[in-house]
Amino acid sequence: MRRPSSQKYAPVSISHDQGEGFIATGTPVGTLSPESNSYLEVVAPAKLSEGETFEAQANGKTFTVKVPMGGVQEGEKISVPFDSGVSGYPGVSVPCSSIPVGHWKDGLCACCGLGCFHPVLWNAWCCPFILLGQVMYRLKLTWLANQGGSAAETAATFRILFWIGIVSWVISFSLPYLPHVLTYDEGQLSDGYFFLYFMVNAVILVIAVLRIVLICKTRAHIRKKYQIPAQQCICCEDFCCAFWFSCCTAAQMARHTGEYDVYQGMCYSETGLPPHAPSIV
Repeated sequence: MRRPSSQKYAPVSISHDQGEGFIATGTPVGTLSPESNSYLEVVAPAKLSEGETFEAQANGKTFTVKVPMGGVQEGEKISVPFDSGVSGYPGVSVPCSSIPVGHWKDGLCACCGLGCFHPVLWNAWCCPFILLGQVMYRLKLTWLANQGGSAAETAATFRILFWIGIVSWVISFSLPYLPHVLTYDEGQLSDGYFFLYFMVNAVILVIAVLRIVLICKTRAHIRKKYQIPAQQCICCEDFCCAFWFSCCTAAQMARHTGEYDVYQGMCYSETGLPPHAPSIV
């Protein structure tokens, strides 16, 4: 797993030492004596050896974290000294976004940039609805890719897209077997076959249109959020990418909104990342 040295990570909490242990997380600095020392608990971004360093950021201040004796495992918390420099700093975790503004993190065809066996690549190829659900869940969109939904609506986004993807996969793979099931003893196709064949294809068409619409709306949302200008097909770039390159577009959006260079990708989690990975969206 690659660990870019310039990557910054967010602390998960703050505490203070006055010589007799820690004061409760979130105690304002202004209420402590000048002699007190502030401590942050930072989540280790990966398995690191003793003496290795990485950067973290809190309250707009960047500092270097040195891995203590014995090393750390991915997701383990490290307590490090931290001078907030601001009276009254409440110690609230501030995620440090590594999402670029003004351009995509990588190209549309960089599908193998994370490796040929990465979950993003295989989800995009085999079940793009699952990958799309992970991206939309990160962006707090509803399952129809709308903004402003309630917490319950946005929390259900991944589950709904997951089951739509499973239904689509099952229908697509069962279609070739219909003639073997719906036939008369003489080998002729039954009347029910033609009706069912029509209905199944209609469902496949609806799901395909839904996928294009959701990818188009999600991509437009990302471009607006991160001020990414259209470069090709100026007035309909999002639609063209969703229609002609739906799998590549879903993978590009996932890479743009996830720190896969730092955290291991997961196929079926809501965010596509481990539970301890901080949100950068």
